[in-house]
Amino acid sequence: FNAGAHIDVHVPGGLVRQYSLCNDPAETHRYVIGVLKDLNGRGGSLRVHEALKVGDTVRVSRPRNQFELRPEQTSALLIAGGIGITPLKSMAHSLQQAGTPFELHYCARSSHVAAFTDELVSLNRRTPGAVRWHFDDGQIGAGLDLKALLASQPEGTHLYFCGPPGFMKACTEAAAHWHRGTVHSE
Repeated sequence: FNAGAHIDVHVPGGLVRQYSLCNDPAETHRYVIGVLKDLNGRGGSLRVHEALKVGDTVRVSRPRNQFELRPEQTSALLIAGGIGITPLKSMAHSLQQAGTPFELHYCARSSHVAAFTDELVSLNRRTPGAVRWHFDDGQIGAGLDLKALLASQPEGTHLYFCGPPGFMKACTEAAAHWHRGTVHSE
């Protein structure tokens, strides 16, 4: 698979849900997904958390990608909101291996609910300063200032973002002035 891809997961009970692959695409022996347990969702995440355990065999589709890294970029800005970290983490691994400069901004309520913290710390050790955390403790306006971050667009930089609907809307609005074809979201 390549960075940004997702798979269909056949969840016990007959449900099929799409989850982004979040591991390093160079790992060819496994697929890793992150599933946020959503008590108010449509039931897929609850079934994953209640019916599956580490080591279970699960039917999945071939990876598909509608959120690919663009080859023409000279640098990348990745912004994740909550569980939206999953495809962006995979992208960070690919960018790091390719030697492409990048920044990954990870927005979450707190470090206690942030996913993949240890792996992101390790990624940051290999590329110092590339990963930045923004914890808002659930208070509006206390997190990342998207307008300030996206105020200018360095030449050749592409923007990628993923997260919950309100986060996606805020990113889209803050990046409205960026050049056409350089803003990508899932």
